[in-house]
Amino acid sequence: MRNAKLLSLFSSLFLLSGCWDQTQLNETKLVRAAGFDYLKNGKIKNTASIPQSLNTEAGGVGQVNNQVFYAVGNTARQSRIKLDRKVSEQVDASKNLIVILGEDAAKHDIYHILDVFYRDPKSALNARIAVAKGKASDVINSKFEETETTIGIGQYLNESVSSAEKASIVPTENIQTICPVMFDPGQDFALPYLVPEKNDVSVNGIAVFHGYKMVGKIYGAQGVMYTLLTGKQKHLSMSLTKKITDKHKDRILNYVSIKVKKNKRTFNVNVSPDDKISAHIKLDMKVVITEYPRDNLTTKKKIQKIEKALSKRLTKDANTVLNDLQDMNSDAFGVGRKLIAFHNPTWKRLDWNKEYPNIDYTASVNVKVIGHGIIE
Repeated sequence: MRNAKLLSLFSSLFLLSGCWDQTQLNETKLVRAAGFDYLKNGKIKNTASIPQSLNTEAGGVGQVNNQVFYAVGNTARQSRIKLDRKVSEQVDASKNLIVILGEDAAKHDIYHILDVFYRDPKSALNARIAVAKGKASDVINSKFEETETTIGIGQYLNESVSSAEKASIVPTENIQTICPVMFDPGQDFALPYLVPEKNDVSVNGIAVFHGYKMVGKIYGAQGVMYTLLTGKQKHLSMSLTKKITDKHKDRILNYVSIKVKKNKRTFNVNVSPDDKISAHIKLDMKVVITEYPRDNLTTKKKIQKIEKALSKRLTKDANTVLNDLQDMNSDAFGVGRKLIAFHNPTWKRLDWNKEYPNIDYTASVNVKVIGHGIIE
């Protein structure tokens, strides 16, 4: 009898109607790149790139028309609502690839803009986030050569940043990963810095943050050193060209190019009995020489000489990055986080914003050459 009741109960479940929120693709416009700028009157300008596929003949290469829409509001949410009213279908940002902040917007409290993403369950929190030189709207509205085919501006910008991440030129971050760091009093973060050029966009450095605001930039090769110092790089394929001597009149002979194969980081923070703080980052690198115009790498003594020269040069570069971060008051590597975890009484007695720029903060790099190509 009991089995019969259970059978009838389970059978009735198949008769129940189901429901779920549905969004028809043919009734939506998918945002693939979003930008935010602060205007002089304090309002927020929201720019959205929405790709529209064009009809092509059978066997032809598909074309994408990048439609760009703008809206201005008192908040990021209001600007998005106004944007939705300008588009024929419903705007959907759940497949967004990248969020770009104009430089002026980045120098304000960026959480005021990002709050709308964290509160919306449909937000693409894995979307990359970057800072643009000038205005984000100018970057999104630019006519880049590569976007004339099938990828669209959103995918083009996303892949440009992804390529820089794989080369360890910039740290790997997205909307989700920076959220807990923004609220962490013991650590800051950095984002890719984009510079629009005539026919493309260059990932030209790193925008450095303190708290919720951008406080400075690190350019070029120093961005690679920044990434090395984090010890977090997922794709260890970075290449460096360094000047190791001034002895040769032929300029090219003063340089060596290397590819970093392994990077081991040791990060120590110490507190003396009188609360003096010192921090040291040590990097042990294993590298392959990819270019050495002077040739003649046949002896161990020669290799050791190059190792010593590279170690000296990279140590200097690493300390330059640390000094720059202290000048910007950006604790991007989390000295404060280690104090909170391992020296909490000291942390509670400190005003970290005032103390951090003055701590003894150093780095050292030890280079080991493990290969030099197929020629000696």
